[in-house]
Amino acid sequence: MNYKFTTRGFDSSPAVEQYLSKRLEKVDRILKDSDVISAEIKAEKDAINYVLKANINLKGNIVVVQEKDPDLYTAIDKMSDALEKKVKKTKSTIREKHRVPTQKAPAVSPASLEEESDISETKRIPLSLMPLEEAMLQFKTMNRQFFVFRNSDTNEINMLYIRKDGKIGLFEFVD
Repeated sequence: MNYKFTTRGFDSSPAVEQYLSKRLEKVDRILKDSDVISAEIKAEKDAINYVLKANINLKGNIVVVQEKDPDLYTAIDKMSDALEKKVKKTKSTIREKHRVPTQKAPAVSPASLEEESDISETKRIPLSLMPLEEAMLQFKTMNRQFFVFRNSDTNEINMLYIRKDGKIGLFEFVD
């Protein structure tokens, strides 16, 4: 991983930079070079402590870790350990997001509808009155298969749904 290392309030030595790169090797093992867009580490000396702050951009997910300690090497150790934990957690959440399978509705034949006349569940939901643009925003954020609402422009019941090609379709029900 290529990172930018900057200091403020003290001068960095080659030994410090070498120790930092050695400690960041375990973070490198977790990350692939294609995952990292940018990596930046800032070290600052205040009155008592060394403050190390790491910012890593993992394809839009920004990992930020900050550690303080009176000893620079201990601060580097703490920062690298915290960074390793946070990167592992971020990578696992990214992986889980992409692994969640979309559930398809089971195929229902007309014959099976006639055989099964029992309704398993009933929910009463108020029909929201909103313009189409607002309904589109809500539909996209809810991550559902369909969304029914009353269009405030036409005062008709409409339904947004996901088509097989992944685009959004609109049903307009007329009286």
